[in-house]
Amino acid sequence: MEKFEIVFQFMKNLVTGLVIEGILSILIGVLIFIYPDLLGMLVGLLLIVTGVIALIYAVKLNKYTKLTIKV
Repeated sequence: MEKFEIVFQFMKNLVTGLVIEGILSILIGVLIFIYPDLLGMLVGLLLIVTGVIALIYAVKLNKYTKLTIKV
């Protein structure tokens, strides 16, 4: 039963990360509308943050690809 709790905690962390990424994307979108001169820098920042979050998720998901459950 303990392994199921680890998987559920990982899913909770995944949702939290996606919410943070979504809020960051909305914030950068609003900043682009307010300051259109910063478009390139803000888009670059968004791409870097999104790439780092994707790599972190890939490492965490790779840990659970070999999940074994003893019955």
